[in-house]
Amino acid sequence: MRILEIGETTIPVAATMSNAAIGFDEMTASAVAVRTDRRVGGAPVIGYALDSVGRYAHGGLLRERFIPRLEAAREAEIADPETGLLDPMRAWPVLMRNEKPGGHGERSAAVGVLDAALWDAAAKAAGVPLWRLLADRFNGGSADETVEIYASGGHYRPDDPVGALAGEVQDCMARGFRTLKMKIAGAPPEIDRARIEAAIDAAGGGGRIAVDANAVLDRESGPRMAAMLADYDLAWFEEPCDPLDFDLTREIAAVYSGPLATGENLFSAADARNLLRYGGLRKDRDLLQFDVSLSYGIPEYLRIVKAVEEAGWPRRRLVPHAGHLFAFNVVAGLGLGGHEIAPDANLVLGGLPDGWTVDGGRVAPGELPGVGFEGKANAMAVLGALMG
Repeated sequence: MRILEIGETTIPVAATMSNAAIGFDEMTASAVAVRTDRRVGGAPVIGYALDSVGRYAHGGLLRERFIPRLEAAREAEIADPETGLLDPMRAWPVLMRNEKPGGHGERSAAVGVLDAALWDAAAKAAGVPLWRLLADRFNGGSADETVEIYASGGHYRPDDPVGALAGEVQDCMARGFRTLKMKIAGAPPEIDRARIEAAIDAAGGGGRIAVDANAVLDRESGPRMAAMLADYDLAWFEEPCDPLDFDLTREIAAVYSGPLATGENLFSAADARNLLRYGGLRKDRDLLQFDVSLSYGIPEYLRIVKAVEEAGWPRRRLVPHAGHLFAFNVVAGLGLGGHEIAPDANLVLGGLPDGWTVDGGRVAPGELPGVGFEGKANAMAVLGALMG
């Protein structure tokens, strides 16, 4: 099974909203397609992938380094010698050829989005959903029948910072979600408090609302925010400070008794081990949000899972950041704790396949081959155009 062509493009996020760290009006993301010589049902097998939101597109890295390496690879380097099918685990070292260890910056996401497309192609070539391929290969054949999901939203919007949030929460709960994550730390404390209380009222309880500070709090504001949030019995308090400031993470964990969540901006197994060693996190309540695509893709994420379990944490504490269908398949196939989703189906980078529904905060993964982008019309309008 050979790779014939790789296409990539930059797509705008262009949303008038923000969190405490960034706005999304100028945000971009990468979309990738990998066409192979394999045909199933008379149609060519093409692997697709969309970025995680929040790190900008990686067009330069993809075009200059990683796509040329993959296109130049010999079939024997990237295919399973027994089946002849594409094997992303064999392709990953090709992508990382001549790359020094460490330095987990933008390149990790460029590799990750290509890796995601390769897994989509591999599952399609095998004629199975990606979650099933991952369960059979890496989880002893065990996969969850339904996946716990939560709605990621509650951004700051310039027109109505409180009322619009309450309406968003009500809409998500009416559509079957049980938990919504909202943004904090991007407004004065009195505004954040009003927003939190409005969200809790709309959701029917603090345990149904999580809050995300997007890593902006410091040694003064972090403990102060933790003290304020202690009044509300929230689902979790996410990214209270810079994820590499393990001392401050530990200090906040020592004063905040509720669940913390962090890790989405750590991109390697080495970083994950250091967070668990030095961050003061508690394996009975806290959540680990390492992003599969931002962390070089599935091969490195499997090393993260191994590091987590070797540290005595259950893998159910892993709730990856992302919000897209690739991560959903990984959660289902590896038996992780849950999935983040941008609930607006009109978003190319968010939402579920058309017609899928949320029931009690859970979703069945379905039987669409590969990642399942073909079941989401607006995503395919972007991805399908990459191959002409």
